Amino acid sequence: MQSKLHAGNPDCVVKKYITPLVMTIDDQMIVKVNGEPLEAKEGSSLGDVLKGRPYQKGCFVAVIRSADLVKKETNEFEISTPKGRMILHLDDTAFASVFRRALDQISGKSVRWRTSKVLAVGAFPTDVKVSRGKHHYFRYDCFFTLGGFDNRTTYIMVSRLDHDGEYGVEGGVFGRITIGRHVLQILDEGDRILEIKPVVLEMSAKDAFITNDMRMKVTDGMSIESYVGVKLNKNSPVNCEHFLVVTEKGTLPVTDRTETYVACSSNMDVSLVPEVISVRDEDSVTVRHEGAGMGRIYLYKVRRQLAPTHSNIGTVTKGKELLRLIPEGKNLTIIPEPTRIMSIGMTQSDGQRFLAAAGLVQARKGEVGDDAMVVEQEPELTVEALAMKEVETLGVSAERINDLTLDDEKAPKTAHYIRKMTGLDHKPIGTMKVHFTYPDMPLVTFEGNAKEALDLVPEGTFGKESGKGEVAVTNMSRPNRGLIGLRLQASNEFGPTGEERYGTNVVGQIVSDVDQLMKDLKDGDVVYVREVKPRKKPRGARSGKRK
Repeated sequence: MQSKLHAGNPDCVVKKYITPLVMTIDDQMIVKVNGEPLEAKEGSSLGDVLKGRPYQKGCFVAVIRSADLVKKETNEFEISTPKGRMILHLDDTAFASVFRRALDQISGKSVRWRTSKVLAVGAFPTDVKVSRGKHHYFRYDCFFTLGGFDNRTTYIMVSRLDHDGEYGVEGGVFGRITIGRHVLQILDEGDRILEIKPVVLEMSAKDAFITNDMRMKVTDGMSIESYVGVKLNKNSPVNCEHFLVVTEKGTLPVTDRTETYVACSSNMDVSLVPEVISVRDEDSVTVRHEGAGMGRIYLYKVRRQLAPTHSNIGTVTKGKELLRLIPEGKNLTIIPEPTRIMSIGMTQSDGQRFLAAAGLVQARKGEVGDDAMVVEQEPELTVEALAMKEVETLGVSAERINDLTLDDEKAPKTAHYIRKMTGLDHKPIGTMKVHFTYPDMPLVTFEGNAKEALDLVPEGTFGKESGKGEVAVTNMSRPNRGLIGLRLQASNEFGPTGEERYGTNVVGQIVSDVDQLMKDLKDGDVVYVREVKPRKKPRGARSGKRK
């Protein structure tokens, strides 16, 4: 792939695509996996070389087949100064050849003077011929001039504006500054030329593609990228946590793709805040924290200007070719640095080991025994937990964790609402706060959010009766929309929130001991729930109807 220099862009970055070296020893071959050389046997499959390396089953990887590397020296030269970089484009004149021969002598020279017309760097000896007479120079032209009409004191001049001048050389123009022209305005007398180097375009006749076929045979010299690495920005804790929640299983679904970015829109019903707002450089990772598409994650392939609705949450460090190739609708393996700090759902002892592995100290609260279940963690945000160095874990006895099934087919909007209200959308154990309970009542209700339930359309109403253990939400057709209820006694008239059928969205079932849940329960108490999959009917079970 050929690098492209965009004229007028002072922040141009010269890209280099380098094909891995090919080495063969007997029946061994060398491939690169995520940038690291790996010795493998001839006939090895993709699965063989990725064994023990970062990769989630079913995700796509990038495979680059290499051919001979072709190096072509261009007419572009990068000039580094203390004030920034410039790109010089040489022409095809004899003076350009003089410049190439004098490169070593020019590096290290300083700006000797500057005027409104020119900026001069030097001096150094050359073999250019002395000539008298005026010549015309265009703005940003680079040309030679002789001090005292002596080529032993040759200078490089850069024209700062169109003008005519007599500089001791017949024209002397050898190129133009095309990129970084703003540097000319801030260079001062005495500033040195730190380095001048040719911009080398490394072009490889290579076949790059993506695959998730682990049976594919790899060949000598192949380069493989199995994951995308992201280093997180510690100054965006809330938006970083959103990213960590979306990628917690080690994968990122690519739902949107353009020439500019790869994006994920899988979880956009979130509440975020503005954090680090900056220019979206190539390899930047951002989260939209405001407006349409709030919660969408972007991984940038090219530079884009600052957007006040985007928070910068990190930088891509690995898998850049994989990002370039991945199409919409595929999944990536993704590894953030750091990984998420989430001990909720573990026992106190497992939580202690998990936190210690991350360099954190555990402070146990509530039930502190090793077998107690962690139901709350403070701080809950990963970045804040790492900064605090100590994490409080609140434990409860295992019997206080209630198992909940949710029916995404029958009531998808309501299931999403329940997960959001309880926190099950981002942690293994959620909470429900008791709104109202009373001895001998056939139901108990839990707090919801009327605003979040504004578009909770009727779905999944109960049939002939609402059974014990059923969980439901009052839908948008009733004044108490968003209220969550649990049925304690079966009823053929009213649902778990006390509403009739048309106002009730039955969404799931408490499949653990409901009587245990209700033991000593009072208004304001917190009930802990974890989502489990619905129990399957025994194979061969009959419906009860006779054949």
